[in-house]
Amino acid sequence: MFFDYHLHSQFSADSEMTMEELCQTAVKKGLTEIAITDHHDIDYQDNTIEFLIDKEKYLKAIEKMQKKYEDKLIIKKGIEMGLQSHILTECDQYLKDDFDFVIASFHTAEKNDLYNGDFFSGYNQWEAYIQYLKTVLAVVKEYNNYNVIGHLDIIRRYGDFKQKPDLLKNEQAENLIKEILKTIIKKNKGLEVNTSGYRLDGGNPLPSFEILKLYYQLGGEILTLGSDSHKTEDIAQKFDYTINQLREIGFEKLTTFNKMKAEFHKL
Repeated sequence: MFFDYHLHSQFSADSEMTMEELCQTAVKKGLTEIAITDHHDIDYQDNTIEFLIDKEKYLKAIEKMQKKYEDKLIIKKGIEMGLQSHILTECDQYLKDDFDFVIASFHTAEKNDLYNGDFFSGYNQWEAYIQYLKTVLAVVKEYNNYNVIGHLDIIRRYGDFKQKPDLLKNEQAENLIKEILKTIIKKNKGLEVNTSGYRLDGGNPLPSFEILKLYYQLGGEILTLGSDSHKTEDIAQKFDYTINQLREIGFEKLTTFNKMKAEFHKL
């Protein structure tokens, strides 16, 4: 019983696999359910790449895969929404009534891109991390049309820094993370456990196991597991190891979604 709830197809500009290849590989790896979650980032600040999806074509493509693989694989209509405070109304309009599962991700902050480094200009390392967390907190306090926060500490992946410490190593950052976690728990939202993090430092998903421990201690229960795969070899990456670590923390369930409603499965 494995569910990969973060997968990118040809509808994401940075993906190297098609939706067909994605589904074929999921079956070969023994997955029972997936969510296809391509990027939709409104007003993305890097003009060299576009992360916008033609929703009608996208949903029709997923429906085609659902029909083709109906006896082999449960396929959910997901999306990874890049949230920013000034586009939340547009996000609501785009998401209306059509999806099973929505990842709330933060690829930009203060209208600057994390990936290309623009956001870090004028900040030292911890200043940048704290400003990013303030951005996340402001949005999750206001916005509700999502299921989980994607790769919460993704800010650690970026920036030209020799060391990439856990965000809980700084008191102000820790307090912001606590407030974020308390907010999503109160709103019945959850966290994604994103195994692409192992490609960052080898030992942790995104968010780190330390942040996941804090989430558990605060009463968090909603967890999805996703590889954030853009190529077939990364699908279900290190899921066995990750599930064992989640059990060690104390988690007993993984979550899937159907028409935005949570369904729980014993770990």
